[in-house]
Amino acid sequence: MNNAVHENLTTRMNSAAFPPFPDPTSLGLSGFSCTTFILSVLNAKLLPAKVIPGVVGPGLFYGGTVQMLAGLLCFITRNMFGLVAFTSFGAFWLAVSTLITLEEEGILVFGTDANQVLGILLVGYSIFSTYLWIASFAHHFALVFTITALILTLMLLAMANFGVMSTVPGGICGIILAAGGWYISAGVLINDNYGRTVVPFGDIHCIPYLHVLAPKKKI
Repeated sequence: MNNAVHENLTTRMNSAAFPPFPDPTSLGLSGFSCTTFILSVLNAKLLPAKVIPGVVGPGLFYGGTVQMLAGLLCFITRNMFGLVAFTSFGAFWLAVSTLITLEEEGILVFGTDANQVLGILLVGYSIFSTYLWIASFAHHFALVFTITALILTLMLLAMANFGVMSTVPGGICGIILAAGGWYISAGVLINDNYGRTVVPFGDIHCIPYLHVLAPKKKI
C-alpha cells in the first residue's frame, strides 16, 4: 500500500471514529434569546410587573447555566467569539437572577438604589458589547444586526434604571434582539442538519458601506 492510499484510509478512519464536534452556538443563542425575550416582554410592560421574579428560573438555567455551558463548549470548537460572548452573558444572567432572588428574600437590601445596581451592570456590559460589535464584522450581517440590537437594549435599559426614561423602549429593542438571536440559532441548527445553506446570514462583503469594516477575505 503506497503512502497516498494509506494517508487517505487513515483520514477516513479518523473521521469515522471522531466525527466533527457539533456547533454549540445554536444552543447558546437559544438560551440567550429566550431569556432575553421573557425579560423584554416584562420591560415593555406587556405583562404585569408582579411577575418579574418569574424570569429567575429561566435566567438561572437556560440563560445562565446552559449559555455558560455552550460558551465553554466553544473552546473545543475553537470559537473564540462564542467562548467570550456566551460565558460572559451566561454569567450576566446568573448575576441578574441572583440579585433579584436575594433582594426578594431580603438578604440584600438596596432600597431606592436597587435600580442603580443593575444600571451600572448594564453600563459595564454595554462597554463589553461594543468590542463584540467590532469583532462581529468578521462574521456575518445577522450577527452585526444582533449585537447592534444588544448594545441599544443595554444602553436603553441602563438609562431606564438610572431614571432617565421608561423601560418600554429597552423592552421593545430587547424583543428585536431576541428575534435576531433566534434567527441565527435557527440558521445554525437548520443549515447543519440540511448540510447546506437554507437560512442565509448575509455576507458583510456584499453590503454597501458595511463591507469597508469587514476584514479582507482570505485567498
